[in-house]
Amino acid sequence: MLHYNLNFKDNFKDNFKNGLSFLEVLLSVLLSSVIVLTLVTNLYNSSKALAKIQGKDEIISESSFMMLRVEQEIRQSGYKNMLLASDNIADPGIVINKNSIFFNLDLANIPNENYPEGDGNYERVGYYVSNGFLMRYVNGNTEPMNAPDVYVSGLVALRGRVECGNFIEDSSGDIIKILIDIDLPEKTHFEKYIKLRNI
Repeated sequence: MLHYNLNFKDNFKDNFKNGLSFLEVLLSVLLSSVIVLTLVTNLYNSSKALAKIQGKDEIISESSFMMLRVEQEIRQSGYKNMLLASDNIADPGIVINKNSIFFNLDLANIPNENYPEGDGNYERVGYYVSNGFLMRYVNGNTEPMNAPDVYVSGLVALRGRVECGNFIEDSSGDIIKILIDIDLPEKTHFEKYIKLRNI
């Protein structure tokens, strides 16, 4: 038995002296191919996941900009420069319909040398949803607020007041609740409560 084991060891050593067999080469190529394919698949999946995360970040950033713009303009709606106004009553002229909100806004209410708090001229401003776009309306002119690859499916505006921490619908309230729904590239829901400045 001992003689047989020594013979086996000699044969094993001889196999490496003669090189690799076809089967050994085939197995090593196959194993290398599997490893490379696994690495490529992981890299591809990682890049897809990164693209999805970047897309979601872009949606959140763009939607935050939309919400900020809507919030600022609604908050300023009906604001009167008390130095120019003949009365202290502010009428924002807010009209809320399905998927839209319109209001009066002094677009020159950004402080400048001539008009430190607006010029007292009001434009009709509004936001509404049309064909996947959140549209901004100013005196008959419209512009989309979102990129074509972001699909806005809904805009809901409610007017009300807050009592004991709860929003209660009230057509004369001083709070506007805005909800914007985005369907593509990923479902997202934004909600904002806006206190009117002069009510």
